[in-house]
Amino acid sequence: MKTKQRPRGKNSVLLLIETSRSFGRDLIQGITQYVTEMKQWNLFLCDQIAAIKNEKWLAEWKGDGLIARAFDKNIKRFFDGFDGPKINLSSDGKNSTLHIRLDNEQCGYLAVEHFRKRGYGNFAFFSMGHTYWSRYRYDCFRNALDRYGLSCHLCPQAQRRNSLMLPTLWWKGSDDSVLAWVESLPKPVAVFCAYDNHAFYLANLCNISGVAVPENVALLGVDNDLSLCLTTSPPLSSIDPNARQIGYEAAQLLDAMMNGRPLPTLPVVVQPSGIVTRQSTDNVAVDDPVLAQALRIIRTDVARHLRVADVARELCISKGTLNNLFRKHLNCSPLEEIIRVRMEWAKELLCNTIIPIGKISLLIGYETPEYFSRAFARETGVSPQQYRFSFQRKSPATGQEEG
Repeated sequence: MKTKQRPRGKNSVLLLIETSRSFGRDLIQGITQYVTEMKQWNLFLCDQIAAIKNEKWLAEWKGDGLIARAFDKNIKRFFDGFDGPKINLSSDGKNSTLHIRLDNEQCGYLAVEHFRKRGYGNFAFFSMGHTYWSRYRYDCFRNALDRYGLSCHLCPQAQRRNSLMLPTLWWKGSDDSVLAWVESLPKPVAVFCAYDNHAFYLANLCNISGVAVPENVALLGVDNDLSLCLTTSPPLSSIDPNARQIGYEAAQLLDAMMNGRPLPTLPVVVQPSGIVTRQSTDNVAVDDPVLAQALRIIRTDVARHLRVADVARELCISKGTLNNLFRKHLNCSPLEEIIRVRMEWAKELLCNTIIPIGKISLLIGYETPEYFSRAFARETGVSPQQYRFSFQRKSPATGQEEG
């Protein structure tokens, strides 16, 4: 690829990236981190929706560089016609040159390992319509399953070309065939969803239809979009795509293009940060219905400060029988599972809120902050304060702690 030598000084760069999604906002944060470090750019941000409505304005852009997610035909036309260094962060798999991409092969591998460690033997993939990226993600998931000789149930909706269902009307049951497909799956089943908005749709459809998540259907998405993941019941597990690092790499690559420096091999492939585990997959695939119900009670009623006796009473069995079930199938006691669920909730509160630690200890059922801190340290190896500080100290671009 040829690069144009630009005069030294600040470059003017236009960003055409959607701000309606967490992925786009994280891309922008990664780009701005690079700009903050280098101090050599003037950034101009135009949201995709505004850009689509103002195509004539786009034609007047005369800056030095462009970073875009060019999946709209108008933006794609502008991107193709821009005569200068440019980075495309979206592709249709045919006509678009992709410069930076997420390692979807690794996403597929992470999803399979995540589910296998929880004892699942039935797997499915869900997507609301056929797109290049959803199909690619399915292929990566299926290839990872092939390593173990495992099969994957693909929903019929994922094969609908040019017919992308919208997730906004899930409460109407906008497509009964989705529910029919879910009900036809062997249970318990682990479902990998193409994106978080697809997992969001499926989670809500399961809820209104009485399909238990995660006991019958475990759901995993991609993007770690908190506005979606934390508003379903239960909250959604998701693969964090490391979008800030993708944005950072894109800015670094464009800087090299604008200033005539050598370019890396393209596309640059960025590893996902990992899986953020929430309750939609926080389960072990078990065949025993009483144990499955016990796990559901512990997960959904953790705020009630459950004791083992409370769980046994709701199931109309003895504490001894309940303990034997847990030992037989999970190799742990009911109390250990209650503590584990409490600690997972504590981690979520420490990472995603500014609630004082004293209040967190009361929320999850500990009488004093000191007692909670000792219990948390036994489970994690660090204090609640250290855990929260470590999370907050992570670099937006790299996901690693700053020095």
